[in-house]
Amino acid sequence: MTPTALRSGPIPPLTLITDEEDDVALACAARRWADPHGGRITVDPTPATVTSAFLARDILAALGRTAYAPIHAPVITAQPAWRAVACWIIVDDIRQLTVLRAHLLTPERTEQLCVLRELTGIHLILMSSGATANDSARLTTHLAKAHLGGEVEYLDEAAALRLFTGPAAPRPKLPHPARQRPPTTRSTVSAPAHGVPPPTRSAPGLSSQRRAGLLAARTWLTRQCWAASPALPDQRDVKLFLSRLTTLSPTPEHTAARLQGARDGFSAAGLHLSTPADLAADSGPGISTVPFTAQVAHHISRAAPGPPQVAALAALLCTGAAVDRLVHATVDDVHPDGSHLALPEPFNSEHDQDHPPPRVWYAIPPRARPYLHAARLFRQLEDAPGHFHLFSKSFGHRLDTLVKDAGRPIPALDHPHPGPAWHHQARLLRP
Repeated sequence: MTPTALRSGPIPPLTLITDEEDDVALACAARRWADPHGGRITVDPTPATVTSAFLARDILAALGRTAYAPIHAPVITAQPAWRAVACWIIVDDIRQLTVLRAHLLTPERTEQLCVLRELTGIHLILMSSGATANDSARLTTHLAKAHLGGEVEYLDEAAALRLFTGPAAPRPKLPHPARQRPPTTRSTVSAPAHGVPPPTRSAPGLSSQRRAGLLAARTWLTRQCWAASPALPDQRDVKLFLSRLTTLSPTPEHTAARLQGARDGFSAAGLHLSTPADLAADSGPGISTVPFTAQVAHHISRAAPGPPQVAALAALLCTGAAVDRLVHATVDDVHPDGSHLALPEPFNSEHDQDHPPPRVWYAIPPRARPYLHAARLFRQLEDAPGHFHLFSKSFGHRLDTLVKDAGRPIPALDHPHPGPAWHHQARLLRP
């Protein structure tokens, strides 16, 4: 891994705990102290292992990402495993890592932990339980070779027990700047257009979906300053809005209701939203996708330890795009915060290798954004250029094993659609 810091701010000094008596209460307190949701994990290295790959997998298991080996997919190797550890620590906002039996660390493992500390800025705690004088001297030598001899804070057993039983320090909260609402004239947006037919009665249970689409269209037009600009909004922004509106839709019927409400909202502003007549025959958000819930995120995050593989599963579930389009997604195609993903549409007679088709933006729901963000960080740790494939080593024969480990139905694979997504065919026009 290239030691380029992924998290800004000062790095806490390394804490070294010496427990010559091998107190069981101290080890139990360190394990109870672990709380991934609170930013703390405790790792007990697998016995009788010396290579750094096993320690990286132990940390992944402590992060709740995967067991030592997936059922169908191949076991992750050392360097990808350490890059995955760094990505998940950043994405999950882990601030403290405690390693038990640290006196058994090899020089390679010590070096990898030190590099991980430089990358993530994590507070690294090494606890030597039952270590002899020679074991402690050997660990000190390893730390000195890793240039950490002067950055070590020593704690005895009593101080360590207070550390693991005292109140946890709160994690720093990121600032949320206030969103500035653009000035608009409400009458222009909400005024009914001449000749717009009265809204029809919706099916039971879908009226709320239709109203949500109506309010979303009005809000979007307000943010686009439609009242102050006579020009039509950018069609790329229109497609991104439609994707964001429908990506969490549970059924195609709900998608159609939301689009009908959005169509009513645009009509009230004097605009016409054109969409394919038969949505069920197309693919895209709300048609060949499933709502990305906490349960779905839990399942796929444990399907594979590698961030690109987990992100590939999330993209399949959230975009509904075909595999031949996702395989061409690059590092630059994902937004830095994982909120948007650009994919190329299918080739047709108007495009060739010299004139590729335009890329279409897909909105990524909030629960799936950390996985796209982690995949982007993973490629950055590889020093991959912007045109490098984001989901490399995730498709082909590897996709079958990923789907088996995920154990989730993926509509884009069960019912593939070779044509363009429905929101790519949508247009916002004047009547």
